[in-house]
Amino acid sequence: MLRKIQSLSFEKMHNYMQLDRYDFTKLLLLAAAFFCIIGSYSILRSLKTSIFLGLVGKEYQPISRLISLAIIFPCGILYSKLVDKLNRQQIFCVIIGIYAVLSLAFALLFAHPVIGVKNTITSPDRLLGWFFEIFMDMYSALVLTTFWGYANSISTPDFANKSYGLITAISRAGGIITPLIGLLFLHKLPLATHTSIPILILISALLLVLAIYCATKIVKLIPESHLQGYSAIHLQNADPYEEPAEKSSMLEGIKLIIMQPYVMGIFGLVYSIEVISIIFDYQMQVLMSLETNNNIGSMSSFMFVYTSSFQALGLMFALFGTSPLLKRFGTLTCLLIMPIALMFLSALAFFYPSLSAIFFIMIVLRALNYGFNYPVRETLYIPTVKDIQFKAKLWIDSFGKTFAKSSGSLFNQFLLYFSTNPYFILRVDSIYCVGVAGIYFVISLLVGKKYQKTIFNNEVIGRRS
Repeated sequence: MLRKIQSLSFEKMHNYMQLDRYDFTKLLLLAAAFFCIIGSYSILRSLKTSIFLGLVGKEYQPISRLISLAIIFPCGILYSKLVDKLNRQQIFCVIIGIYAVLSLAFALLFAHPVIGVKNTITSPDRLLGWFFEIFMDMYSALVLTTFWGYANSISTPDFANKSYGLITAISRAGGIITPLIGLLFLHKLPLATHTSIPILILISALLLVLAIYCATKIVKLIPESHLQGYSAIHLQNADPYEEPAEKSSMLEGIKLIIMQPYVMGIFGLVYSIEVISIIFDYQMQVLMSLETNNNIGSMSSFMFVYTSSFQALGLMFALFGTSPLLKRFGTLTCLLIMPIALMFLSALAFFYPSLSAIFFIMIVLRALNYGFNYPVRETLYIPTVKDIQFKAKLWIDSFGKTFAKSSGSLFNQFLLYFSTNPYFILRVDSIYCVGVAGIYFVISLLVGKKYQKTIFNNEVIGRRS
């Protein structure tokens, strides 16, 4: 009876999504892995801000961005070395495994009565706060980059258009559930804040272990013929007399960004959205710190509500927007939606400069970015070689995001020299963001056209001849 129900469920999904059995299994396992990764990320990201502000202080946050920017280079070199030595499955397991172990270590350290969160003294000497902030700054670059690099390497454009929206939607459910669990631990269970926070970080570590398990099931349950990505298929059909590619250097990712206009365009897309996000995000964090008297528990609760809210809205965007719009209008049109939305949100901040307005703007911005724009942008990597999918993508998601965050934070700091009036700063920020969104629109148009032309001509970007 159970098998009959499962068969009927599969047939309904098959008819709707037009995927065969193996692709459907791949979709479910990728979605389950991303569910665990985003669930873990939502816990850690919600705690990141409150822990740093509570342990170190809000005035030191721009400095942490600059430190992260410096750490990116050795991390990028080590990551590139791993990409050269390991296959895609091993890369996934190693990177996610490292973050699972580090999360476990942070859970133990935060439980310590002196160096942990029980100590409520705020000081720049609290090194644990610095380490956790940098650890989380690199999470998006290393963990999310690795997941999407892996997914892109085993996907075709057709599979991505049909499934990336659903994969993202399921992951957003993880982003809704885990912050609610965080609120449960902080407010409903008879546990102190200094006990709840380490437990929540331990849960995030276990979720990463489950993500690794899902990835191992992919290679066990799905034939290799269904795990061939766009570039791998084209390499199989390459001219056998073509000269072998020369061995790439550890800085190959940076070289590809500079030498390939298409990849530089993706860098521009990431930079644009991140610099706008950090400008508004920083203002929201400062006002949150003032409203809660810099209390770690209260700030954590605020961030859990915020995270769960934008994840819920992101679920709606992913479920009803990404795949349907990709299938109907294609990647180019979908790429243009985000910069247009950013112009409207920035204008809203100009006319209604307040904490409630920023809260609303950040929820919509994050939801639209993570639920819709992120999976759309990931399809751009499919017609590229492995070095772009992993190495260049790492530099884009690490250096690009951190550089954007650093420049956005410095812009906010620069405005403080002229005025401490939050309404004045918000209005100047909004004007600047409208200009960035305009540039973002132009880049999206150029990159989208290049993607369409590459797919139409059956080419691969980045292949050496």
